[in-house]
Amino acid sequence: MKIPISALLIVLMTLFSIQIQAQTVVFQNVNLLDMEEDRVQSNQTVIVNDGVIEWVGPAAEAELPRGAEIISGEYYLMPGLAEIHAHIPSERQGEEYVNQVLKMYVSQGITTIRGMLGEPSHLELQEKAVSGEIVSPRIFTSGPSFNGNSATDPEQARQMVRDQKEAGYDFLKLHPGLSREVFDAMADEAQKQGMEFSGHISYDVGLERTLEAGQGTIDHLDRYMEFMAGDAADRPDPNIIYFGYDLTPHVDESLIDEAARRTVEAGVWNVPTNTLLENVFNPENTVEVMMDWPGVDRMPENVVNGWREYIGNIRSSDDYDADQARKFLEIRKKLTLALHESGADLLLGADAPQIFNPPGYSAHRELELLVESGLTPYEALKTGTVNVGEYLEEPGQTGKVAKGYRADLLLLSSNPLNSIPFGEKIEGLMVGGKWYWSGDLD
Repeated sequence: MKIPISALLIVLMTLFSIQIQAQTVVFQNVNLLDMEEDRVQSNQTVIVNDGVIEWVGPAAEAELPRGAEIISGEYYLMPGLAEIHAHIPSERQGEEYVNQVLKMYVSQGITTIRGMLGEPSHLELQEKAVSGEIVSPRIFTSGPSFNGNSATDPEQARQMVRDQKEAGYDFLKLHPGLSREVFDAMADEAQKQGMEFSGHISYDVGLERTLEAGQGTIDHLDRYMEFMAGDAADRPDPNIIYFGYDLTPHVDESLIDEAARRTVEAGVWNVPTNTLLENVFNPENTVEVMMDWPGVDRMPENVVNGWREYIGNIRSSDDYDADQARKFLEIRKKLTLALHESGADLLLGADAPQIFNPPGYSAHRELELLVESGLTPYEALKTGTVNVGEYLEEPGQTGKVAKGYRADLLLLSSNPLNSIPFGEKIEGLMVGGKWYWSGDLD
């Protein structure tokens, strides 16, 4: 079960196309990575009209429409990226901060986001993004999360599902703390209502039941460490950010392939968010190093100070050991590769803007970590393009540069197959047919 697009969003997209997207743009004689195959084609032209890719082919064969904006040069054109584990700030943090975070996603080529902790104001932002009232990626959003405090009994969980369905949220977000009984009720009602549920896995539920229930995505590789640690996993649930770090000495790595096989059979997607765990645990990623990462200087001082404090608390605790942290991160990379090679599809997500993950910027680090895990650059890029189209059940619409596809595009000064991370190579981008030069968003 994948994210459904609400009838309201479809209507708004139609209005957007008619009223806002009276813009024809031609990318003339560019190098094209259309994501149909693992190669760049030179001397290609792409014509966009009313938010949709109208024509793709050799530049010599293109018939250029009158009055179009022509973008030509030694550029590389590819589909825009999606951040499938994103966060949108609460309206309590102020309209300016919310809008700046959304703009940061766009500035780094993120043309679609899946908001993983929603609220009513995010439904309003979804509409504003479609209408062009704000600079924003296309938004899919959950409602408030299901957790040990919000869903304490089965009937309450069922009512939450019905309420969020009626409100128009795209899917349900799970946090830890759900009892097995409450999870089962939620999953049953979600199936009845046609709602996807995704996110964390609760201690009482575990990986095997989650796979059996057909969760949409497992985020952060949650509970795979518990699955591979056997009896050692029968301990009090630790800090939410640990994701099995404490079980590293007990993990049987021979179970990695078994975990991947079960995931494939269940048809469940994974959003690894490896950059989040690298930021928290990797001893080479000191606070001083991370402070110099692109985008950190654009975040509010109080947010960055919170990140610094969190890292300091984790690494000064008795539980933290640098060698264990390295081993933990190595196991995560092995698991990421095993999931990919087994056919359990992956989606791009960095959990921005959490812990030294500035919106948009961190997605490029996540791509880099996917390559470090053993994926090719093309395979890594698929997690934020082609795979997203399949996950969203938008065949022929999302994730490629091809006729009839939504015009979400990224213009670069270097070959993306050779230059991950390429955030600093972005020259411009298009969201639903609306064009921005990179400098327009600075």
